[in-house]
Amino acid sequence: MAGKGCEYMGIYRAIAGITIGCTLFGLVEGTFITAYASEEKLVQYDVTSDERDEYSVLTGEIGTYKVCEGDTLWRISETLLGNGKNYTQLVAQNASLISNPNLIYPNMQLQVKQNVYVKKRMGVNGMKTPEYQFGTQDLARFGILETGKAFANCALFGKEVANVICLIRDKEQAGEKTLADWENSRQKIESYVQKNYADRISDLTFYDYLTEDGRELHLFSYIYTIDEKQHGHKSWGELKIYVCEGVCQTEHIQAEFTGFDTKEGVQDVVLYMLASFEEFAEANGASVNGYNVQIAPCDPWEVAGIHNSFAWMEEYFNGVLDKISQKTAERKNARERILGE
Repeated sequence: MAGKGCEYMGIYRAIAGITIGCTLFGLVEGTFITAYASEEKLVQYDVTSDERDEYSVLTGEIGTYKVCEGDTLWRISETLLGNGKNYTQLVAQNASLISNPNLIYPNMQLQVKQNVYVKKRMGVNGMKTPEYQFGTQDLARFGILETGKAFANCALFGKEVANVICLIRDKEQAGEKTLADWENSRQKIESYVQKNYADRISDLTFYDYLTEDGRELHLFSYIYTIDEKQHGHKSWGELKIYVCEGVCQTEHIQAEFTGFDTKEGVQDVVLYMLASFEEFAEANGASVNGYNVQIAPCDPWEVAGIHNSFAWMEEYFNGVLDKISQKTAERKNARERILGE
């Protein structure tokens, strides 16, 4: 885990859309079917023994901790892992250094990882094809999300859930290379944002997790700020959109999920979907490109092989606000005609 780390990985809360939020996310066109999920707590940092079977365990890198005078494993665990009882994780992670949990010394360099518990996909909650499956949110509707030049034909949305666009495709060399050298890719993403979106994107934060079966999950979150004044709405001010992009690979498939909402918590949704993504062995590597899952815009950018969520957000919200502006203008014209003004 890099950047500001766990500070931003809060437990997902159901979202009640504010007025402007409902206006923006309500402009969805297309037909849809219903996808179900029953999870209330998708992501937790500690679970009871009775709950353990309901969750998958992910391991997130926090970094290296230098032991100070007076430190105890309990205190370090309480500070870094959120609960002193989790000191046993530190012991296991540093078995070569710690032979007695009661004896640690100043200047010891402890490698610290955090266990994150993500709800398993159970029952009917999720999407499934002959090649793969993944979990979805409760009450999420599946359909097409499009406004202006932005388009996604595999999207999840609803009144009380985060919006998520999905891109499921065959694993290709460009994506493999990008994920294999994620540290370099992260630097490219940071430079790209600084160069193109410094005035609109803030709190760019990266998260990296390892699943129990050895898969790597890469996520980054950010706040996309919209200035409605640029679209002719002088009284609206600014609107903050919380965004999280996540990507993972299985043996033959690359899955990407981009979640966004007007409230925090979308990271938990994306992490849940990534962690629950599963390729079926019986599919024998069959291509999933035939499902024609598409996202636009999808122009090449500095980070080859993964979706450019920054450009997509820009196109989507430009289209949404332009549409709202047009409808506002139409209402004014109609009033003028009716009243003879």
